[in-house]
Amino acid sequence: MQSSRNNIWLALLVIAIGALLAGLGVLLWWLIVDRHEISTNILLEGTGLGDVQQTAALTRLGRAGEMFWWFFPTLASAGVARPIILWLDGVTGLPPSAFANFGMFGPLDFNRNKRNDSWINEYNLLFVDAPIGTGFSKARTDNRIPQALEENANHLVHVLRAFYTHHEAYQRSPLYIFGQGHGAQLAVSLAIQLTDVDFSHNLQGVVLGNGIISPALALTKLGFYLEEMGYIDATGRAVIEGFSAETNRLVNNEDYEEAYDKFLSLGRIVEEEAGTVAVNLRRITDKLVRNPSAADYFGQKNYLRSMLDDVDINKFMMETVAPSLGISITFDAQRDAVVNAFRSSFMVPTVDKVEYILSNTSFKVAIYNGNLDAVSTTPGQLEWIDNLEWSGQDAFRNSERQPIAVNSLLQGYFRETERLTFYWINAAGQSVPLDSPEAAQRILQKIIFNI
Repeated sequence: MQSSRNNIWLALLVIAIGALLAGLGVLLWWLIVDRHEISTNILLEGTGLGDVQQTAALTRLGRAGEMFWWFFPTLASAGVARPIILWLDGVTGLPPSAFANFGMFGPLDFNRNKRNDSWINEYNLLFVDAPIGTGFSKARTDNRIPQALEENANHLVHVLRAFYTHHEAYQRSPLYIFGQGHGAQLAVSLAIQLTDVDFSHNLQGVVLGNGIISPALALTKLGFYLEEMGYIDATGRAVIEGFSAETNRLVNNEDYEEAYDKFLSLGRIVEEEAGTVAVNLRRITDKLVRNPSAADYFGQKNYLRSMLDDVDINKFMMETVAPSLGISITFDAQRDAVVNAFRSSFMVPTVDKVEYILSNTSFKVAIYNGNLDAVSTTPGQLEWIDNLEWSGQDAFRNSERQPIAVNSLLQGYFRETERLTFYWINAAGQSVPLDSPEAAQRILQKIIFNI
């Protein structure tokens, strides 16, 4: 009898252990899927816009949500041998599927007219709405938007893996990652992650346009910049320099969230306390009416309205683009949640990532800056660029500064070595391809074709 009872208890114990192990297996599987975001492509089946070849898709990232990408193969011959330009904006920018695509250098403009100087004439274009939650990229819930830069870059790794799965012929095409504004942080982080991935790619370089790499440090030159431009007087400069000193103190103390909140108040400080009244920090020469929008981060929407004939970008994307692509996601609906998600990481300097790329990879790093951008002023950018720590820094600093001319017009200047180049771009704000398309095209030729 005792033996029989022991056998029953043993059987029950085995069943319990089996159930426990099965439960742990399910839990581990769920965590792995959630952590590593097994990705699948959902190709959009709409007719598309215009008569150009294109692929629009959502890459499903496990439980995180879906990332939107839009690929336009080049019109040039031997297209798979031509470079791929992956364009990224970020938290404070406008999604690439709209702004970079229709506003700057995609195949069509906002009137759906063919753009004769589109970059697809020479390059393959890949627009990705990143971070997740911006543009047509949708997080499953707001709390699924990653706070860490590396997690956001990991999303982009999965998107690229999905892209190459669908477009295998482009695996050996030279890849250049362009990051504008905050997109520069995503670009350098993605480049580093691509050094250790399990799919084939041919990354050649990282290009940072008016990049937010060390925002608090760059801010230290803003008071000087605005006073020299005549927008403020000595009193206003003292206000801004006090603001920048406090922001830097917070960053140095690793109080990144408070520093981020202060950084987002920059427009109000400049207008209400420093005395500029109405100024567009993204393009300082714009003349604005005194009607600031609290949700207009650094004046970019006002900037674009003035440059793009008052286009309502969200309306255009929802009423024109979404039906054409066959997508039902509300465009840029989670923008405020994304801005909030980056409170802990936005102000963390990523200079070390630029140094890592220069010191540990063979990728080129090219940096350009529009001289009319007051958020990422050119003197502020040079504060961190001139102090990079890598083996080629002395050669870079000692290289000759040379002019860039297009059709006999001076577009700016550059300083270059084999691995690092910096471009000063005249008469351009935060978005050089919009303000100075000729200069942007010339920069592309130098970066990609070395001509």
